[in-house]
Amino acid sequence: MALAALSGMAFIWQIRRTGSPLLPPSMFKNERFTLAAFTSMVAFVSQGITFIALPFLFQSEYGYSPVVSALLFTPWPLGIVLIAPHAGRWADTISAPAISTLGLVIFVVGLILLATLPARPSMWDICLRSLVCGIGFGCFQSPNNREMLSNVIREHASYASGVLSIMRTFGQCLGAAAVAVLLAADERSIHVALWSAAAASAVSVVVSASRLRKITHPAETG
Repeated sequence: MALAALSGMAFIWQIRRTGSPLLPPSMFKNERFTLAAFTSMVAFVSQGITFIALPFLFQSEYGYSPVVSALLFTPWPLGIVLIAPHAGRWADTISAPAISTLGLVIFVVGLILLATLPARPSMWDICLRSLVCGIGFGCFQSPNNREMLSNVIREHASYASGVLSIMRTFGQCLGAAAVAVLLAADERSIHVALWSAAAASAVSVVVSASRLRKITHPAETG
């Protein structure tokens, strides 16, 4: 972790010195872009934690087979598929930060529902809680992506797309690392991992909500 932090600082120092940086630092002067990127990273930390922790929960504690455990995941992507197209349209007509913040609130609720699963839940109970997570994440992701890409100049659009991918991958890696640390310390800490995911998602709600007071008319943004 220390090496990664040092590498990150060295990268920032380097791009600020060069005339043609790999990633233009000026992009991050736009506060709405920066907040959207950070919100995305923290949300994917939550997702990364949950995606690693749930198979352990389903198989180790509930005794489901790998196939059934995979099927119990199905409502999550199904929720994303069902809600994401509508969330994108709502972001166009209402407000991308508002819709993405609402999605994160639903996501937090879903994670709390998963973290509070009883000792012997039915498959329907697990599926419904997973569906809430998927609906929340789907409601968040499309509007937040739009917020990121619409708050950079046209020349920086490809860079913004790259930052979007970096935030997603970095967040998922951090989430996976967090689960590994927790399970290495105590194999029974699966529920602690799920509560950690909910806490991280709650942080993303706060960051996302801070954008609501910064919303301006589209004509005023560049």
